[in-house]
Amino acid sequence: MLRQAGVRLIPWQAVRANEIAYDLVLSASENIDFQDVSKHTVVLPHGLGFNKFVPDSNSGGTRLAGLPPEWVLEAGRATVVLSHQEQRQQLSSASPASEEHTEIVGDPTLARLLSSRDLRERYREAFKTEGRTLVMLASTWRPDSLLGRWQSLPSELLAQLPVDRYQVCVAVHPNVWSFYGRAQLLSWYSSALASGLVLLPPDSGWQAALVAADQVITDHGSLGLFAAALDKPILHAGASTEIVVGSPPDELLGATAKLDRNTSLEAQLERCRSTFRRGQFGHITSRVFAHTAEADINLRSLIYRRLELTPPSNTSSPQRFPLPKPDLRPITSHVVDTVAIENNTLTLTRFPAAVLPKRTGRETHVVADETERDLKILERAAVIVRDGSLSPSEARRWVTATLAVYPGARVAVAATARGGLASVRGSGFVEIGMATGYRLLCLAGTAVFCCWLSNDLYDRQVLVHAGQVSTLITLSLQNLEAGEAAP
Repeated sequence: MLRQAGVRLIPWQAVRANEIAYDLVLSASENIDFQDVSKHTVVLPHGLGFNKFVPDSNSGGTRLAGLPPEWVLEAGRATVVLSHQEQRQQLSSASPASEEHTEIVGDPTLARLLSSRDLRERYREAFKTEGRTLVMLASTWRPDSLLGRWQSLPSELLAQLPVDRYQVCVAVHPNVWSFYGRAQLLSWYSSALASGLVLLPPDSGWQAALVAADQVITDHGSLGLFAAALDKPILHAGASTEIVVGSPPDELLGATAKLDRNTSLEAQLERCRSTFRRGQFGHITSRVFAHTAEADINLRSLIYRRLELTPPSNTSSPQRFPLPKPDLRPITSHVVDTVAIENNTLTLTRFPAAVLPKRTGRETHVVADETERDLKILERAAVIVRDGSLSPSEARRWVTATLAVYPGARVAVAATARGGLASVRGSGFVEIGMATGYRLLCLAGTAVFCCWLSNDLYDRQVLVHAGQVSTLITLSLQNLEAGEAAP
């Protein structure tokens, strides 16, 4: 990451051998080789407080995360940056040597998150959320994390949440990316990614996603506390043996509902949003965040003081987080609940086929793009669509050939300048008048299929609803040209 950012890297061996001249050390970890450092170290937080116990490679036991070794503090070789007064009291109890070597600065990240709230709609545009409910999953690392407990949760959410009403994104701790590698994560979630999952990169994007999200599912990691500070409805995956009893994350888990594997995930999400009260986590976040507005200035003052330099006179406001650049993959097939047309209106509920090979309990059909990579999905599709505007003659040739190649399909639809052209097996061609757009083309294919299935395929208009999208579709039946055989 540092190389990609253009940072000059120095071998640690050169630091150890005193070949590098420097005046101050900034570290985002307390777990460094302090014996090799000759200058004072400012230990910056890479989380929110001192809330969990982690394995100690030196003793074989556990240690409080974020707290430097006792000998470093006793020697006055480090200053630990805090975001709240309560953390100083906590560290004093755990390590008396820390009492004179902490500095309450505030949290610059929260300051940036708060200043970025005005960009919420722009973030949602970047994620292509539109009018859907954006559900963010925030997972730390180790077995007690959200995905450590429930690795298939992203896929299960996508399989249960209508794609026209919900979007799911996930932020996975950088340690997971580092340990397993990008290819492994992409392999684990390949079906979910094909179903619209937004997998945020390890070094960016989670901040914009938190601001853009409508609700958050989290664990005992710091992103849960940031979500609480941003006033988001929160669900959690369960408690952790790592957590410090009585700490803010522990209290947050106690104040939020646990996600139940055995009941409807959509119902739990809706209940969480409907029962949420603005400000309900204030008593918890007030234990974590203080001096937020001055955090940048306080941190700069600390650094310049340790350098024995005068800080610049100019002040700056917190920098808002940039627009994300998510890897958004198109959904190329849907499982659609087959419903009747009532009063010339069709209300559709759709799910990604990649995570939902079959649905039981009600009648469904599959709508697939011709580019669908999974041949099994394509072969069981009732409707096959082709995006990219064709001329009427080209469209007629394509839909005819498609029904010949895929005998299981009942409808083939190609985009045209006026909307689309469909071929219905055994029933001829249907000209479709509508606003152009790939999603609308898929909805039109389902409309034609539902009309054919109920023996209501005639010249008509159908108003189709899918989530917050509504479009009026005009169907005009065409007679077969002389000499043509029905597909």
